[in-house]
Amino acid sequence: MAKKPEKPKIKINKLNGIDNVTHSEIQKKQLLKQALRDSTLYAQVIILAISMILTWKTVELSFTLPDINFLKEMEPEQTSQIFDVNDKLVAEVIADEDRIYVPLKEVSPFFLNAVIAIEDLRFYDHKGVDLKGTFRALINNIAGTSSVQGGSTITQQLAKNWYLEPEKSIKRKILEAMLATRIENNFTKEQILEKYVNLIYLGNRSYGIERAAKRFFNKTAKELNLAESALLAGLIRAPERYSPYVSEQKAKERQRIVLDRMYQFGYITDVQSQEALITSLKYEPPIYSYSKYPYFIDHVLYILRRTYGENVVKKGGLKIYTTLDPKAQEIAEKAIVEGVKAQGAYSMVKQGALVSIDVPTGYIKALVGGVDYSKSQFNRATLSKRATGSGFKPIVYLTGLRLGLITPDSIIYDAPIAYRTKWNVWTPRNWDGKYMGKMTVRQALTLSRNTPTVRVALKAGLDKVIETARLLGITSHLDRGYSIVLGSGGVAPIEIATVYSTLARDGVFLEPTVIRRIVDSKGNILEETKREPVRVVDAKYVRMLNSILVDVVEKGTGRNAMINGRVIAGKTGTTDEFKDVWFTGYTPDTVTTIWLGNDENETLRGIWSSNCATLWKNYAAAYYSYNKIAAEPFKQVDDKTEDVIIAGEDSGRAGPSIPKEALKPGDATGDVNAIEAEGTRVAAEEEKESAKKQDAVATAQPEIRTPERTYVEKLSGQGNAPQRTAEAAQPAQQQQQQTYAQQQKAQRRQNTQRAATQPRQPQQRQATAQPQRTQQYQYQYPQYYGYYNQYGYYNNYNYGQTGYYNNYQQPQAPSQPAPQTYNQSAQAPTAAAPAPATPAPAAPAPVYNQPYTPP
Repeated sequence: MAKKPEKPKIKINKLNGIDNVTHSEIQKKQLLKQALRDSTLYAQVIILAISMILTWKTVELSFTLPDINFLKEMEPEQTSQIFDVNDKLVAEVIADEDRIYVPLKEVSPFFLNAVIAIEDLRFYDHKGVDLKGTFRALINNIAGTSSVQGGSTITQQLAKNWYLEPEKSIKRKILEAMLATRIENNFTKEQILEKYVNLIYLGNRSYGIERAAKRFFNKTAKELNLAESALLAGLIRAPERYSPYVSEQKAKERQRIVLDRMYQFGYITDVQSQEALITSLKYEPPIYSYSKYPYFIDHVLYILRRTYGENVVKKGGLKIYTTLDPKAQEIAEKAIVEGVKAQGAYSMVKQGALVSIDVPTGYIKALVGGVDYSKSQFNRATLSKRATGSGFKPIVYLTGLRLGLITPDSIIYDAPIAYRTKWNVWTPRNWDGKYMGKMTVRQALTLSRNTPTVRVALKAGLDKVIETARLLGITSHLDRGYSIVLGSGGVAPIEIATVYSTLARDGVFLEPTVIRRIVDSKGNILEETKREPVRVVDAKYVRMLNSILVDVVEKGTGRNAMINGRVIAGKTGTTDEFKDVWFTGYTPDTVTTIWLGNDENETLRGIWSSNCATLWKNYAAAYYSYNKIAAEPFKQVDDKTEDVIIAGEDSGRAGPSIPKEALKPGDATGDVNAIEAEGTRVAAEEEKESAKKQDAVATAQPEIRTPERTYVEKLSGQGNAPQRTAEAAQPAQQQQQQTYAQQQKAQRRQNTQRAATQPRQPQQRQATAQPQRTQQYQYQYPQYYGYYNQYGYYNNYNYGQTGYYNNYQQPQAPSQPAPQTYNQSAQAPTAAAPAPATPAPAAPAPVYNQPYTPP
């Protein structure tokens, strides 16, 4: 019987045949060695592959690290600081990270030792990464326990907080270690520690030790004692958790841990540690925001942002030394807030603005742009363009003075006047419809009469008026329309203050400033304000004007601003429909402008510019009471003038910018003051003509160019005729008389012929005024308007608007008119007798350019 074959043994696996059926131990050993060799080979291949991948990833990450030059130049964000005129800190520009950078020598040694003891004991031994500390932190994390000192070194924390994004990942830890090593290779330990203590966040919106010392203890970093240093060092790990403002108990517990570490490693003695523990700490109140002098600071920052940009101003650590006088600013803010409140809700006065300038230096001492900055951040002192009303009149009169057209004692007429524009007839009037007749220039400006101002402007020419405004300091756009001479142009209060400061310097322009110098975070001076005064107007003419504006305060519309013992010059201003009221007062040392109104441009009620004069007095009285500035009079015309660079066409030096104005008449705006007889209501429409297409006349009517109109244009510098004085126009006046004589002769000849053919009817004279004439009649007979007689003023024929009616007959040659009497009521001037029909002898020369005699 055949033997049944045996079944082979089953294989367990196929790992290199280890479990194959073998017949000897030798074969087993050989198979085992082969398996080990193959496993080692496979492991080496895997390790090599992983190493290559890690190396490639490391190299790739290294390219994402900041360049070493960038590391050296980069500075942390720093808060910019603003100082007053006494170099005292008054405000700070809070950056995203509120920080003041200080060198290491300006930090208390107690704080530096405390930081090393609690954050990185082997700081001076490692090269960026502390392996012992890393493994200790890893074990503690696995065991679920905490350690007194973290695993990251000071250098790693610097790299993490300064250069890397806040994320938790293996990639971030690798980058942190690589960057820490690179920092150690390029910075000294002292440089690393300096950057670290200025970078760390310590709570209470404080970045860096200098800011934290100020916020917590009102000290500098150098003045911190041991107890304070230990408490602040303990905040680094968790600023909010250990904050004394949140829990003083936790803050003290953390302070004790820091002191124990310092004692354990020899930084302090046991006695020092115990004394620090029992030291009572006095904390400053927590800081939320800085809000003193907001409108002044707002203007400073506005200028800085335009020059340096938002990022530098907010994070660059600038030190800005300003012209702010804190006491004057407080008085100014109080004057505006209380002044607006005192007017009452009925007045519709909701806002106010004030600008005060030191005359000798041009420093802006105080600036208020509104009542409540928390409700409205709009700075009305610098950005709001409001009509100035009569506050613009001194510019007009100074133009006439500097051109030699008038003196303070020149005769001028407050009488009806009409001026034909392209679209209508402009008839500026005084607010009450009254006209005071013949008066001096001094009286006209003192009483703020409107029609004399317009007459001066017509003689001087509008371009010359605008040029004077530019020379004195106005930079806002001024429409080229005669209504601007009564203050229709929108101008900021700071510009008006600039104008009057130039007058206070006897015609010397000095650009106002709020900044004295700017220093960067490293102590370099970026900017230092050095302005050269420039004479823009001859002192003689400015002193004439100043003497008149002194009369405005002492005898005219600004009497509410009088201060005993001081000579004050100034000018009130009220705009059409009572929408704005102004007063600017000045002495040889200080100029202050005040405006009251509302943002809605609504009509004010029961308030006049005299109210502003009262506010000005309140401010000025308090200002002088603490400043102790000696009272000085204004210089007289004959006083010696100091040598100052003169700006003008022949000087070779430019004064304030005088851009070429667009030839576009503006909206008519007048000035009204119901109590002080100041103001006007001007009804004029805006002429809609392209600025480039209009010529310098902009008001002449070619089809009405009568001899009277031509004479007007010659005297006022309009049209194609060159500007001439009244004396130079004498030949033209004689020619005009001859022309009228010929016209009268021809008229008499026609009357004689008509009388021979027609019987003469008796004339019926009316006892009452003539009926109102219509607009149609005005345009049908335009030659009746703008009639310029030999005395240099216009006759206006008001048809029923104010009760003035003139029995106009045939035009007569310029002759000596019958004497007229002007009363203060709304009645027409009455002539003593009708003028003769025959030509009269030539009239005397106008009164302009007479020698000036100081009052």
